[in-house]
Amino acid sequence: MRRYASQSDDQLVQLYATGCNEAFNELLHRYDSYVHTYIRYSVQDEDLAEDIFQDTFIKVMTTIRQGRYSAEGKFKSWISRIAHNLIIDHYRRLKTRGQEQTIEDTQSADEALFTLQLPADELSAEEQLIRHEHISELSRGLAKLSPEQREVIRLRYWEELSFKEIAEKTNVSINTALGRMRYALAHLRRHIQA
Repeated sequence: MRRYASQSDDQLVQLYATGCNEAFNELLHRYDSYVHTYIRYSVQDEDLAEDIFQDTFIKVMTTIRQGRYSAEGKFKSWISRIAHNLIIDHYRRLKTRGQEQTIEDTQSADEALFTLQLPADELSAEEQLIRHEHISELSRGLAKLSPEQREVIRLRYWEELSFKEIAEKTNVSINTALGRMRYALAHLRRHIQA
């Protein structure tokens, strides 16, 4: 059992801010798969995704050590926002170099589900094979959704936004956001049952 596994994110942040590197290691263990998944959803190139992942955690470390972390109880959302901003920065740099490419151009459903929350090293070979099959099946289903439906899935499950927040972020009504989610989930269910 890991020494700090029972600590909350905020407790780990406080411990790390006072110099406990083991607390940061626990945060890294907790969010490694999540942050990789989030980045791979938007970035196709593995090397670039790894660079953004490293930059994300460096920024997290620096911000905490400088005493500037204040998003109490919202560490997961905060780290997602850091990764998101670094991804956007990458695409802005491409645009200024005349290599314009949008996130949607590089997205694929396979990239969106590159990993799951459960670390692969804790799975048996059979469980890893089953997980890979499920990811592939779900990825094929996501690829068939409209961009609007994929966006509402991403915002709800990866960024964990409420439907009110999703509606505001996508400039639609709550009913439209709910409808997109309903149709997306119905489509995925039909795809998986087929």
